[in-house]
Amino acid sequence: MRRLEGVLKAAVLAGLAWMLYSTISDGTLTYYTNARFAWLPFVAMMLLAALAMTLVYRLQLIRGAREQGNTPEGDNKAGRLWWGGVAIMAIPVVLGLMVPARPPGVSVIGIRGISLSAPVRPAAEQSTNRAAGAPKNVLDWLREFGTNSDPSVYIGQTVDVTGFIYRDSHNGSDQFWVSRFAISCCVADATAIGMLAQSPQAPSLQVGNWVRVTGQLGVGKYAGQTVPVIHADQITSADQPANPYLNP
Repeated sequence: MRRLEGVLKAAVLAGLAWMLYSTISDGTLTYYTNARFAWLPFVAMMLLAALAMTLVYRLQLIRGAREQGNTPEGDNKAGRLWWGGVAIMAIPVVLGLMVPARPPGVSVIGIRGISLSAPVRPAAEQSTNRAAGAPKNVLDWLREFGTNSDPSVYIGQTVDVTGFIYRDSHNGSDQFWVSRFAISCCVADATAIGMLAQSPQAPSLQVGNWVRVTGQLGVGKYAGQTVPVIHADQITSADQPANPYLNP
């Protein structure tokens, strides 16, 4: 029983390490955590692998001692196998290796709702999601719009944003949301944000599809709040970014 306990513990630890390795190697780690914290799962993977190897080595020592008739003192009295604990630790391994990795989407917005403002962090900690010269993204526009006492100054400015399509009961027939998820730490704190877009093409657009929307910025009302509205000139299909999140 003691040997079985050690084997199962080592297998679970190795499985957790392999799960982390898989997300790192295939690039899906950013589906779960902010890119700036990517080093933490890497360290965790190394520690889990080291623990698994340590357990295997210890089992080999115990086996060798038993074959020589010299079972280490206390071995037979070691803690009993806790099947429930092993099962709980195995759950993330099974889910992580068998369920395809994907970021939250439309169904999550339907449960949590969509935010009309950008998540705010102290100015010293705010990061940008734009490369030099790149257009403002959804988070940039919402942040600027929300902090300006006179949003009308943005009317007529050119907008070029990428996101996935979402609709709710408050949208007009020619409206949809250009949506993204913003995360500060990990997917657990993900907040759905979006810019309202208006176009005759809206009824033909498939919810959940990623699009690039260009047009002119306007000001409108949604659920009693003043929000930026994109008067879309062009809507084209887009690929989901390698990192689908925006980071405040």
